[in-house]
Amino acid sequence: MKLLQISIFINLWIMLFTVAEGDIFSQDRFTADEEVSRLWIEGSSNVNRFDCIAHSYDGEAIVQDAVNQSVSLEVEIDVNGFDCGKRKMNNDMKDALKADQYPTIKFVFNNAESLSDDSYNILGELTVAGVTREISFTADGEILEDGRMRARGSKKIFMTDFNIEPPTGLFGLIKADDELTVHFDLTAKRI
Repeated sequence: MKLLQISIFINLWIMLFTVAEGDIFSQDRFTADEEVSRLWIEGSSNVNRFDCIAHSYDGEAIVQDAVNQSVSLEVEIDVNGFDCGKRKMNNDMKDALKADQYPTIKFVFNNAESLSDDSYNILGELTVAGVTREISFTADGEILEDGRMRARGSKKIFMTDFNIEPPTGLFGLIKADDELTVHFDLTAKRI
């Protein structure tokens, strides 16, 4: 199932450009350029590195007050939508993330602070496997020459911070590292 609805991220970047420039253009609607947009997790084990691409995520962003830049934003990622390239690895990921009990990973945006013309510190809450932690990460945004918008960022997280036991395989011979890096590289176009 491929459900690439990333308008949530684009609305976040609209808000970020508003904070930086003091102007709002939220009347414009954007849609993902699915050919170039990606959301993925990178990790490693004692034997290899792996990437898991998220094919199913959704969310909603609302600019409630253009003058005060009041924004609400939530993103939900379907745990069953991750593809790590191998069926066994997909199943191990779903088991580790407790997909049966907690089928989604959720990010709730709290605030953004401008660091430079195109770089922002994003503050929010991340819920994984039923455990919520406050997080912050740096992200970059830009308006491309053809009018599309691009947002890029990443965040290192530790599975044990969310009470997740790193997966193992082959009777414990293969052990995933605790650290994962969540990446996004999203491009959107006006519709």
